[in-house]
Amino acid sequence: MLGNKIKGFGEIVLRVNDMGLMMNFYQNCLGLELIRGSEEYTFFKIAEGYGGHNQILALFAKTNLTAFGIELERIEPNHSSLHHVALEIDVKDYEEIIDLLKKQNIDFVTEVFEWVKWKSIFIKDPELNVVEFVCYDSNL
Repeated sequence: MLGNKIKGFGEIVLRVNDMGLMMNFYQNCLGLELIRGSEEYTFFKIAEGYGGHNQILALFAKTNLTAFGIELERIEPNHSSLHHVALEIDVKDYEEIIDLLKKQNIDFVTEVFEWVKWKSIFIKDPELNVVEFVCYDSNL
């Protein structure tokens, strides 16, 4: 089995229609660290990873071929198999993130998952991908 060989998430890649708009959102609204950006692809550091490979959120232009050489005709968030991307936060930053989202006029919803003691904040990026900020809260 491969499960015992996997050390964590390396990257999540979103296909995008408008690279500039999406790069601006993730860099300037969410404050992710830009590693490299271009019209074809953009990489943001999420956190330290394993063995020198950081955890990454990547944006790929819809014109980039997949690893298997497949070209996408169009991107439609309502027809995607991607449900959402979750980013871990510290419970002490939960309320501060809500305040920052309010100041930036970014719509959000919250949800509590008592069975695992998680609190979550959900937002949508400019191309309607759902991004979750999630933390463990031992007080739940």
